[in-house]
Amino acid sequence: MKKVYKTLTGLLLLSGALLWQCNVDFRPESMGLQHRVFVFADSLLWEQVGQEVELYFNDFVATPKAERSFIVNWKPLRELNDYKMRMNIFFLGTTRPGSEVNDYLLKIVPPEFIKNVNDDRNFYFFKDDLFARHQLSLFMIARDVPTFKTQFDRLKKQMLEGFRKRYYARLEKSMFDKAEQFEVEDILAESFGYRIRVQHDYFLATSDPETQYIWLRRVSPDRSVSIWRADSLPANPGRMDFIRERDRMAKKYYSGDTVVTENVKLDSVEFAGGPAIKITGSWVNAGLLVGGPFRTYFFKKEGRGPYYALDISVMAPNKKKTPFLDQLEVIARSFSFAPVGGEKK
Repeated sequence: MKKVYKTLTGLLLLSGALLWQCNVDFRPESMGLQHRVFVFADSLLWEQVGQEVELYFNDFVATPKAERSFIVNWKPLRELNDYKMRMNIFFLGTTRPGSEVNDYLLKIVPPEFIKNVNDDRNFYFFKDDLFARHQLSLFMIARDVPTFKTQFDRLKKQMLEGFRKRYYARLEKSMFDKAEQFEVEDILAESFGYRIRVQHDYFLATSDPETQYIWLRRVSPDRSVSIWRADSLPANPGRMDFIRERDRMAKKYYSGDTVVTENVKLDSVEFAGGPAIKITGSWVNAGLLVGGPFRTYFFKKEGRGPYYALDISVMAPNKKKTPFLDQLEVIARSFSFAPVGGEKK
């Protein structure tokens, strides 16, 4: 068994080294779920750092039922051949030789990076398409376990943001590779003054040029993107003003949906090239006995003038909602104000 494992490890090392340096892409397409992450680390290291790594990358999202943003699964290195085609792979280790994962990393990671790790100048890096196309890999390496814990605590936010950025970029590519409604996008730019990418199976449910309102909708399950000029907001709106504005829109177009006020989270974020307020929470419709998660961005054009709002929401009973929210986030982040006349930038 040991001989077989050594042979398998040798093949993995050879394939990893060849793929690392090869400019010709012979790799197959990655497979599996976009939000599932497989982590390869020695069991002793995982016992000491795994809980913190898993909890940070596996944070909860209110939908309103709590769901994990990513599903993190630890695997021993001997199972790498079974999972190396999956969409997300993490490697955790130290530069101390003598263990399976550490020895593997010391052979495939560039020596300059290992040197910087030992000098505490590097800790992590991303590698795209390591074993398969559209695969995201994250390597975390420290000179020892105590240093790993220190470096992870210092850099975890930066790593998660970097992973999310790559995750959304890959998701956007997969969403719009097959088809995109360019004609609808052009019409929105000309008639409403803004652009947003429209996936092939969304339709314009309703619109109101007077308030620059549109409702893009997709069913099975029900997903919505609404954009409007929020003229009703005061000059210096507060938390409840944003909630009431969302309720006002939903009463008019969404058959009376209301925000669950006590669950709303408010954040200052960047959106459409400038500062914005993002409210996150859940909505309910008492008459229809349905509900779900929503996210609404409030922002201004070039930092002045009236507020605009972009709202995304999901209704997917008995289904995991986070993947649908992520797809809606991709669409929302494609928003931009159109140049005068609606020309493409």
